[in-house]
Amino acid sequence: MDAKFSYKGFEFNGISEGGIRTSIGVPRFKLMFDIGSIHPDRIHFENLLLTHGHLDHSAGIPYFVSQRSLQKLKPANIYVHESVFEPLNRILKIYSEMEGFDYPECLKIARENEPVELSKNFFFKPLKTFHRIPSQGYTIFEKTKKLKSEFSGFSDREIMQKKIEGESVTEDKDVPMVSFSGDTKIEYVLEHKDVAESKILFLECTYIDEERNVERARLWGHIHLDEIVAYANEFKNEKIVLIHFSKRYSFKYISEMIRKKIPKILSDRIHLFLPERNYVGARRENA
Repeated sequence: MDAKFSYKGFEFNGISEGGIRTSIGVPRFKLMFDIGSIHPDRIHFENLLLTHGHLDHSAGIPYFVSQRSLQKLKPANIYVHESVFEPLNRILKIYSEMEGFDYPECLKIARENEPVELSKNFFFKPLKTFHRIPSQGYTIFEKTKKLKSEFSGFSDREIMQKKIEGESVTEDKDVPMVSFSGDTKIEYVLEHKDVAESKILFLECTYIDEERNVERARLWGHIHLDEIVAYANEFKNEKIVLIHFSKRYSFKYISEMIRKKIPKILSDRIHLFLPERNYVGARRENA
């Protein structure tokens, strides 16, 4: 069963199990973050943002491409780190030979900090993550306008008069709405202002207790719950959705450890991305 989360007009559904499979859909943009497995209902999604090449995040790509071809859907946009582009192209050519029909060209290199348009008012940027292999997360931005600071104390009538006089009273602002980490160390949050200030942050939290401690987590390019606690003041997000828990933990144990360790400054903002049917004793924050 999929996990679900919704907030401020954004809906997310999918699954994220550390080392097993991660794929989270955003229906608003017909977009998926990663594709360690693929739900048939998401074959029609047109955009795939791949964080890195480990199979629990990428194994579904050949099936996704093949199914879209069989269903005569237009080629998807599969955005990948430049290090993944060539080997993944080779893999798709092999599958094409095995299946006996041509796969369309659909891989696109997504380069760090280069914007890619999703719609009139939204775009995304890849941002460097810190895993064992080359990797990147993604931040979706909303293009908005804000009142220029020099007019902040003006009344509505005064602002209208400035407009009549031909002055521009607003300026463009790109607001980070959703950030998705993939697999990474905590530096992904600490070194990217847009990630720490995204309205919604999907953040990996692979390990949560001392059996696999912070040192072990960092060795394998992952985040430990204790690091989230230690850097609690760095998170400016409205919602922090924790994903990618190790399968060594039960859902009940995850919930218990979150309640035990998370400080008050974060407790109202944390959500666990777990299937609802098995979601035991942890706070739900859908709005």
